[in-house]
Amino acid sequence: MSTTARSRGIRRIAAGIGLIGFPALLVVEGLIDPTDDTTFFAASLSHPDALAYSALLLLASAVFTIPAIGGILHMARDRGAVLADLGAVFTVLGAMGHTALAVIYLLLRSLDAGRPAEMIAFEDRINADPWLTAVGLALLVSFGLGLTLLSWAAWRAGLMGWWGPAVITGVVLVHNFYPDDVPMIVGIAALGAIAVVFGWLGTRLLVMSDDEWDAAMTPTPSNQQSTSPLVG
Repeated sequence: MSTTARSRGIRRIAAGIGLIGFPALLVVEGLIDPTDDTTFFAASLSHPDALAYSALLLLASAVFTIPAIGGILHMARDRGAVLADLGAVFTVLGAMGHTALAVIYLLLRSLDAGRPAEMIAFEDRINADPWLTAVGLALLVSFGLGLTLLSWAAWRAGLMGWWGPAVITGVVLVHNFYPDDVPMIVGIAALGAIAVVFGWLGTRLLVMSDDEWDAAMTPTPSNQQSTSPLVG
């Protein structure tokens, strides 16, 4: 096997693992995140280790997102390329948001070492900061938008049926427009649905041959239907 062929195989495997890994890690993070129904100060007092583990899972998920994006960009080089490019931009922004949230989790673990009244006041000032709120919200909303675009790009490229992007779109719409704070069970179910869709796509990349992976680099004529063996 040539060095080039080996490199392409490694990229395919990395993309498949990334597609399976990034949403699976978010599911685990959602299960242990101690801030869902309490304040950062209370979480730092009662669950400091859970805050640290949540931060590490968010960071790991952000890392796995990169090869996942690369895999969809590779497979959607012709059909779905514009959707894939836009989705990549927004998903990277979302991964940056998860990275920033992880850093905040690690920093706020130290709240338990201060005077309660002062620490609560400090947390209130953080929550009331309009710049932090605006930037954080924009980054986290970008993640859902990016995943939606990537899933439609995968469908356009013939990687999955319409059910995949339909599920992602529904989950993102419910999450963004739910009238109140999303209950934990709803959030976990939403993350689970995302994990199923992208995990299924990642599995397909892992089981395909290197020849099928390389074939995605050959443009499909505009007047012909894709003959990719992944269409189905």
